[in-house]
Amino acid sequence: MRADTTQAREILLRRLLRQAEWCEQLGSPFCGALLRHAAEDLDGGGPTWAVLEGFETEDGAAALALRLLAAVHRLVLTGGLAGLARHYPSVGGDGDAGAAWPLFRAALHDRFQEIRTLMSRPCQTNEVGRSAALVGGFLEVASRTGLPLRLLEIGASAGLNLRWDQYRYEAADEAWGDKDSPVRFTTHFDVAPPFDRDATVVERRGCDLNPIDPTSDDGSLTLRSFVWADQLQRFRLLEAAIEVARRVPAQVERLDAISFLERELAAPRPDVATVVYHSVFMQYVALEERARISARIESARVSYLRLEPGDKAFEVRLDDQLLATASAHGTGVRWLLHL
Repeated sequence: MRADTTQAREILLRRLLRQAEWCEQLGSPFCGALLRHAAEDLDGGGPTWAVLEGFETEDGAAALALRLLAAVHRLVLTGGLAGLARHYPSVGGDGDAGAAWPLFRAALHDRFQEIRTLMSRPCQTNEVGRSAALVGGFLEVASRTGLPLRLLEIGASAGLNLRWDQYRYEAADEAWGDKDSPVRFTTHFDVAPPFDRDATVVERRGCDLNPIDPTSDDGSLTLRSFVWADQLQRFRLLEAAIEVARRVPAQVERLDAISFLERELAAPRPDVATVVYHSVFMQYVALEERARISARIESARVSYLRLEPGDKAFEVRLDDQLLATASAHGTGVRWLLHL
């Protein structure tokens, strides 16, 4: 084996195994096991290597392993892999990753070009659960300012988290939001934020390099394909959020974050509390651009809310203040402010 080929396989192997660990830690043993099988197959020169060869030149933040899972999952969701579907919980399967793997491997061989083409699409998720992590921050801004909220989300994907105020949040005897909303967070809070606050959203805008229309058939399918197949609660939340999106408009432009912020923050808006926010976004942005984004936000008189990785957990921060910790998917929210 040539040295360059050996290095390529090592890079791809590390990326598959790293994502397998993340899947397992975040409650998806099915996807974790499939990726571990894929790593073994790649190391042995099987069809996984043929499908992934050449992708090793990408930046590690491009989420290659997630795109591999999503490409096969998309074929399952559209009925193109009936045998494999028998093991995919997202379509009623038994969740047996050991039984699924030979069929997954066969799909990589038989549908090689189709899967390669699907993998050329960027990773595009819109995790609705992150609204549960962010809601306390929005309510904090509303409480501090007494003003209606103007929402500006960068890396907004399909804009589902631009509709956070249309969802229902419940913890113990406290709750906030539309009691009739189909999106209900009932298990996301370890320590909930104060819910005895009002908030009114008067404007919602977002940007993304590859925005998705969640109300279109292709957009809905893309979002569903990126949800891990054994995490049915995430599926239910996504489907419910798409239902909300059909009746609550939110504009997500195909635009980079700097251009979007330069335009939207060009003039002060004293009549509203402007909240610039993002969730699990910065890890996909080059270091130089991260600095420019942060500098532009800090130079404006706005509130800056985000959910991003911290030292030991994902952190919810408002400006320079740590509000809460949570998982990457918005579960296990632990409100810390004033404790």
